[in-house]
Amino acid sequence: MGDGKKLKEIIDKRGINVRELSRRTGINHSSLYTLINRDSNLRFDYALRIANELEIDVNEICSTSPFSGELKEEEIYPTLPDGLKGTLDSSRVKTYLKYSLYPLMHMYGKNAMPDVDHLLTNFYRLNDDARKNVVGMIDVLLQNQTDPERDKQIKQIKGW
Repeated sequence: MGDGKKLKEIIDKRGINVRELSRRTGINHSSLYTLINRDSNLRFDYALRIANELEIDVNEICSTSPFSGELKEEEIYPTLPDGLKGTLDSSRVKTYLKYSLYPLMHMYGKNAMPDVDHLLTNFYRLNDDARKNVVGMIDVLLQNQTDPERDKQIKQIKGW
């Protein structure tokens, strides 16, 4: 069974249809219908959105998840075209992932990644003032509600 059939089974059990899932995730409904009808593999970015919405582990619907099985550094680095320069050139992306996201994934587990994706996506959707408010609120919460053990773990990550 492919990703499309697995997704169809899950949404049927939840009592929602493809159009509703499309509306909730922002994924084009025709793309979801095609995925299900062809029983195709699900793109990982789509799988993250769907897993977030359905509150399931991304591995339940995505056979090509980079976070299934044992996580290895080389598996999480994106392949970027050699001509791509600037803030997203492959060297900077690899450095960022190696010293920031990779250690966090190991600390908090691969199943936390849909939540992280959801937070980053929604943060990006906010206007400038709202993003400043979110950052300010996090700073206030960190003053009074920091988990000492997690704070210690984060400080052990190079560059934090």
